[in-house]
Amino acid sequence: MGDGEVQLVRRIYGFDWVAVGSRREGFDELAKLVSPEFRSHLSPELGERVVKGVEGLGEFSQALEQDFSEFRYDAEEFIDAADGAVVVLGTIHAQGRYSRMPLSGEFGHVWRLEVERVAEVTAYRDRDSARREAGLT
Repeated sequence: MGDGEVQLVRRIYGFDWVAVGSRREGFDELAKLVSPEFRSHLSPELGERVVKGVEGLGEFSQALEQDFSEFRYDAEEFIDAADGAVVVLGTIHAQGRYSRMPLSGEFGHVWRLEVERVAEVTAYRDRDSARREAGLT
């Protein structure tokens, strides 16, 4: 793997959702970066579900908006790992929609790429689990 794969994943985290005008336009932009068979494996705390495609990710984000008025991933570290993986480590910042309670916690994502597009991402609630999954420990 090289810098190109890491830069591709950086584009996903650095995406300016406000600049595109609408949710649909934003997900259309995301669709240009991922494979048609894109899969998002949710963390075990969310039932280890698999969300399929950009449409499934859109439905999941709408569900998050019901519970949270703010929910963002602040990516702090991008690691070029073995076997076509990019590991992203950072912090989730959220605020409950009705409680207004601020929440934060660490996350780790392992992205797998195929033919210059993202094929899947697996989410972990902690950084060490993501590192282990990618063979970095």
